[in-house]
Amino acid sequence: MGRPRMWMSEVQIVVDRNNVDRNGLRDIAAAVVDAGAITVEVDEEHHVLTATLPAAAVHIVTAMEGVRYVRSVMTYYRAA
Repeated sequence: MGRPRMWMSEVQIVVDRNNVDRNGLRDIAAAVVDAGAITVEVDEEHHVLTATLPAAAVHIVTAMEGVRYVRSVMTYYRAA
């Protein structure tokens, strides 16, 4: 059966430590997974997440409360 074919993006997500909703780093990481990420790495020291997610979900993550900046590092087509 395999994984579906789709465009994927590797992104770095900078989290605002003082966001209005007081979303913590782990809360935002969980929300990124809910948005479709297949991997999320947490860098607590720098308040940054690194994630692999469908390219179509990047705009969802960018709009999340507590996310200051999203940088797309690489986008690629996953064939299988």
